[in-house]
Amino acid sequence: MQLKFQAIFKNDDLNYSVGTVALQGYEEFAMRVVDPTHIIMTDPETWTPGTDPSALFGLTEEEYGWKDTNPEKLDELAQKMRTEIPSDRILAEQGAVRKKDRAASIDYGKYVRYRKENAEKRCNEAISRMLAAEELYCMYSGETNKPYVFQYSFFQMFEDKNVAMEAANEYRKRNIPILVSSFTHDQINSADAKSVFQELIVLGYPLVMFFDADQHQVMIQLKDIIKHNDYVGQKNNLVYGNPKLDFAITNLYQFLRTPKIVETSDPEKHKQRLVNMLNFMESRFIESLSDARFLVPTKTLPDGRVSPAVIKVPAQNLQAQKAPAAEEQSEQAEAPAAEDKSFLPVFTNGMEFVSDKDQYKAVVIPLDDLVKMVRETKLDGILINMRSKCAVPCGEERFAQVEKYRAWKAEHQGETQNEEIPDSMKDSEAAGVDAPADAPFVPTESQDKE
Repeated sequence: MQLKFQAIFKNDDLNYSVGTVALQGYEEFAMRVVDPTHIIMTDPETWTPGTDPSALFGLTEEEYGWKDTNPEKLDELAQKMRTEIPSDRILAEQGAVRKKDRAASIDYGKYVRYRKENAEKRCNEAISRMLAAEELYCMYSGETNKPYVFQYSFFQMFEDKNVAMEAANEYRKRNIPILVSSFTHDQINSADAKSVFQELIVLGYPLVMFFDADQHQVMIQLKDIIKHNDYVGQKNNLVYGNPKLDFAITNLYQFLRTPKIVETSDPEKHKQRLVNMLNFMESRFIESLSDARFLVPTKTLPDGRVSPAVIKVPAQNLQAQKAPAAEEQSEQAEAPAAEDKSFLPVFTNGMEFVSDKDQYKAVVIPLDDLVKMVRETKLDGILINMRSKCAVPCGEERFAQVEKYRAWKAEHQGETQNEEIPDSMKDSEAAGVDAPADAPFVPTESQDKE
């Protein structure tokens, strides 16, 4: 965790630095205490010669100001941090920081209250700036046509166009197609139009990382924007949707289409990590699909029967054609031409729903009824959001995965594997490595944390 050092202090027992650190979506004041005496240590045997254990502690704004107004008081605080090690202030640890003898707090919860109040204040100020902005900028994925998702949970918005372009260019250098889209004030916060934030809530986006013109960052829940006093948009004008499923699909497609950077130091470990991440995102998709209800275009026939729409998809649009290896060509008979597939088009939300010339009306149908319809009419499956860049065909293989997940869920109903992804989860932490081989779509948390 990088600390932007602004002052460094040393004495006979320890040295420490104070500055700011970007943590949980906004900058906080912090102190890094480096202990050459190794008091911040569990066991001498855990210490590696040549390294000094250290810990990063949170500070209040008043304490941070002591570097200029009262260095003696700041030095006293650093000594307390080193010896008492208040657990509610630890932001990060390095080396062998001792676990025993930690205090609940050296100031009886004052820092905890300060941190909560400060976070709420920063969040409210940031939301007010967003809602009052003439224009906001957002990084979009060229592969999904949706905001680019970071750490499986949040996207980014910017107050300054140049800052947004600089951030996008860093991803383009890695061959990741990133576009910068802009939203006008009427799209952000108008009483006469649906807000872009409402649309993103329908698409399942829970969080936005906002960068103001000074590049200060704040993590904000989209629902807090809609509830804010400065918001004047149509608060109750949300369209039908499956936000959890939409977001799972976006994550999955973004992962599959994003260039992977191969770690040459340990390619096998890197490959396994990618497999674990893919299994994790597949699990989220299957979990969300299992209880989804879809908008289905249907029309009523003269005899009163309801007829759903059917769409035919060319086989080459569903799977990439792979040429056999040269040594296998002489042995392998010519494969039969792939046949076109027939699907029942379904939509996850009202924004995706399409109906040419209004011939079809939307009917909400749960997945189980759709599976029954597909089998009775001998179709190849359902096609989710057919005009989206993230269109998903689901046939018998997916239906079987859903049944497998439901069986697993029934067996583990009281367990917590299906909790939402923590905001701070990193890419390397997002995949299950202990999922049983016969249950690859069971959500688990990784034990391989770095």
